[in-house]
Amino acid sequence: MNHSAYTRTFKNRISQRGLSLVELMISITIGLLILSTLVMLFVNQSKTRTELDKSNRLIDNGRYALEVLSEDLRLAGFYGERNLVAAGVINDPCTTTPTDPSVTEMRDALGLHVAGYDASGLGVAIVSPPCGLTTTPLATANLKNGSDILVLRRADTTAIPAASVSGTHHYIQLSNCKYDLATSVISKTASDFNLRKHPCNSTSTLPAANVRRFFVQTYFVSPNNIAGDGIPTLKLKELDPTGTGVFVITPLVEGIEFLQVDYGIDGDNNADGVMDDINGDSFINIADTDGVADSYVTTCATAVCWSNIVSVKLWIIARNIETTVGYTNTNTYTLGLAGTFGPFNDSYKRHVYTQTVRLVNPSSRRETP
Repeated sequence: MNHSAYTRTFKNRISQRGLSLVELMISITIGLLILSTLVMLFVNQSKTRTELDKSNRLIDNGRYALEVLSEDLRLAGFYGERNLVAAGVINDPCTTTPTDPSVTEMRDALGLHVAGYDASGLGVAIVSPPCGLTTTPLATANLKNGSDILVLRRADTTAIPAASVSGTHHYIQLSNCKYDLATSVISKTASDFNLRKHPCNSTSTLPAANVRRFFVQTYFVSPNNIAGDGIPTLKLKELDPTGTGVFVITPLVEGIEFLQVDYGIDGDNNADGVMDDINGDSFINIADTDGVADSYVTTCATAVCWSNIVSVKLWIIARNIETTVGYTNTNTYTLGLAGTFGPFNDSYKRHVYTQTVRLVNPSSRRETP
């Protein structure tokens, strides 16, 4: 090999000993641009995922609230084998007096399978709310203005022998025997249940009528889940859920901001909440009791009216629990006969859910063959 040629070749090459300052700055700038792009992409994806999670929770909460209310409404007015109960009187649904002729008692309102307390619009307070519900801030039973109260009464679908009454829950027994002096008993004591069912006679104590657990459920919207947290919540004040003999409040669904209820009357001619016959008297129109709602009202004036409710329209506004940065809610929402709610002009996203529920027990008994 020619040594001199080999030497000349390497001497003519330019040695690379590192990057210049300009090259280093350019490479750093390019790296920062790539990094910032990746960070922006990550942040945008994170925001999108967060908003998607909020939307999913909003949808789930609204649907679940409708499902809970609808399932209980379909059972309203069920008292067992004998379902025909007189209208009775309107009383506080949270009374715990089972049977006492001297005072307002539970069984006085058995014919009111549903009842309601109307908040006629956004920000409107219910006059004289039942069950100790109040608009006092931070109270456990705090009631949100603009939301209705819905009351349901029914019996358990499972019957038990009178001897199995626990003494910790309220139970109901209805008579289907013409020889019984009483038509119903509500009690926690086994010895009180001595009503009979068909076939019976004037002397025998048998056959004994079935005994079922008695439910009174009052649904309402509170401005807080836990006192002061500002999360509107659908709550339930229910008789005996834990066998204590008293009414207990249970939070059900967070993010439910407003509840409005329209009631479908069977036999009402003019949608005034008062049952009218064809001559305009304050009675039901017997010729039109077919189990189908003839009109919808926001409340009833009499116990007779409540006893003729055969369907319910539920209207719910579900709200995100957290705000959305950069968003202003200028939408309006229509909640049935209560009218328009909004705009709220805040940073919470909302959605309206509605469902019509047929009250199977009272309506099916009126169906025309």
